[in-house]
Amino acid sequence: MAIWNDVLMRLYRSILFLAWIASAALGFSRDQQIPAALSSLVEAERAFARACLEKGIRASFMEFFADDGIAFQPQPVKYKETVREQPVSLQPDAVTVMWEPIFSDISTAGDMGYNTGPATITDNIFKNRPPKHGFFFSVWKKQPDGQWKVALDLGVDTNEPYTGSREVKTARPLRKKTSAAKVNVEAARTQLMNAERDFLKSAQTLGIVKAFAKHANVDARLHREGIPPLLGREAITQFLAKKAFSQTWETSFAGVAQSGDLGYTYGSYEMKEAGSSNGVTEKGYYARVWKSDDNNQWQVVLEVTDALPEKKKP
Repeated sequence: MAIWNDVLMRLYRSILFLAWIASAALGFSRDQQIPAALSSLVEAERAFARACLEKGIRASFMEFFADDGIAFQPQPVKYKETVREQPVSLQPDAVTVMWEPIFSDISTAGDMGYNTGPATITDNIFKNRPPKHGFFFSVWKKQPDGQWKVALDLGVDTNEPYTGSREVKTARPLRKKTSAAKVNVEAARTQLMNAERDFLKSAQTLGIVKAFAKHANVDARLHREGIPPLLGREAITQFLAKKAFSQTWETSFAGVAQSGDLGYTYGSYEMKEAGSSNGVTEKGYYARVWKSDDNNQWQVVLEVTDALPEKKKP
């Protein structure tokens, strides 16, 4: 019986793999217009997803994560370092994870980028459980050997499967300059940390809605638990305005591309609903992507939050 179950599982994963290949092939035909550097980042994500189906979660993540790559469990940890200390699961095929990028962007230097798109998690043990749907988000860095590796990974669950376009799209450039010349990365990182502090100050003095209106790009994306991604600054501020709350955060890390035009941050956050008598109503961790324009003004282009389990809303 165990052998038969193993055969069925391998057949099931093979079918998923072939379906993924067909989907990727269709996606590739729609991606011909994106730049070569960005295409290499998209293909790295697709290769990661393919490897996850072929090899399983642990093996594929160990292969595609950078040595210092961050995952959230729920606190941010170095994935490889943490997993090496954990015993190998006796049921490596218990869960199947599939995902594909539909939005991607890359630094001018071509050394840093990010992907996001729909994801599905299937429980292979309890067959009666419906699949979980969500949106993944990953920051990638190019390594000294030229390979792309995951620097940060954080996703959210959504209540429904994604039914939109599978075409890979990218952000509009904020800079008119196209030079990939290196900049003073430490100076750019300092500027990014200052932007984080200015954003926080705006949230504390103006409120989170006006803070986003001031610091977010017009095409910004907001990923929140339980809902599809919010696209565009207007949609984000309208959503945030529906419930009065305050938000504070503490930045743990900031990284910047060699060209100084793309960066990411992550840290912890707290939310408190207006009028709450119980203090903080939600705690968790966040990640943001920032882009800089010709005037070295940083704008938020994507934010993901992951609430701690005991504080997640139904």
